Amino acid sequence: MKMTTSLRNTALVALSLLAVVHCGGEQKSAEAPTMPSAEPPTDQSPETDAGTAQTAQTPQGIEVATPTAPDAKPETLSDAQIAAITDAANTAEIAQAKVAQVKSKDSGVKTFAAMMITHHGEAKQKQAKLKLKTEESGLSTAMHADADATLNALNADTGKDFDKTYIEAQIKGHQKVLDTINEKLLPNVKDANLKAYLEEIKPKVEAHLKQAKVLQQSFDSKSSSAPPSTTSTSKHAG
Repeated sequence: MKMTTSLRNTALVALSLLAVVHCGGEQKSAEAPTMPSAEPPTDQSPETDAGTAQTAQTPQGIEVATPTAPDAKPETLSDAQIAAITDAANTAEIAQAKVAQVKSKDSGVKTFAAMMITHHGEAKQKQAKLKLKTEESGLSTAMHADADATLNALNADTGKDFDKTYIEAQIKGHQKVLDTINEKLLPNVKDANLKAYLEEIKPKVEAHLKQAKVLQQSFDSKSSSAPPSTTSTSKHAG
C-alpha cells in the first residue's frame, strides 16, 4: 500500500513538471519578437527620371510599371535669335536664285528666281534698318546646314531636270520658313518692330510658295502630255 502511494506521488510530480515546461514554452513563444521582412513593400509604384510611373497589365494579368515621358518644352527664342533665322532664310533664297538664273533653261523659272533675288533682297534691307542684334540658335544652325546642302546640290546638278529640282527645293524651303514663322517666330517675338516685320514678310512667303507650286504643276503637265519617244532602228544588209 505504501509503495502504491509512493508511485502515485512520483507520477503527480512528473506531471506537474511537464505542465510547467509546457506553459513556459508557450510564454516564450508568445513573447518572441517578430523580425521585420527583408523584402521591400510591394505597394509602392516605381518612379523613373523620365516621369511618373504608370501601370499596365500583361496578357497574364500581371501589372507592370511603365514610365511616361515628360512633356517636351517648346524652344524659346529671343529677338536676336529670331533675327538670325530670318536673315539666314533671306540669304539662302538669294544664293539659290542666283544659281537658277545661270543654269535654268525655263523662262518661268528664271522669272521666279529674279523675283526671289528682288523680294528677299528688299527683306534683308528692311531688317538691316531695324538694327537688330543677331544670335545663333539650334534652329538657325539647322537652317544654315539645309541651305548649304541645297546650294551644293544645285551647283552640282548639270542635268536637264535642274529646273524641276530647283522648284522642288523652293517649295520645301518656303514651306519650312512659313511653318517656322507661324510656330516659332511669331509666338516668341517681343520687339514690336520685329513683329511687324514678320507679319509683313509672311504673306510674301505664302505667295512665293504658291507660285512655286504653280511652276511645279506646269512641269508635271508638260511631262504627262509629252509624246513617247520613238527609237529608230537601222537595217544592215547581211
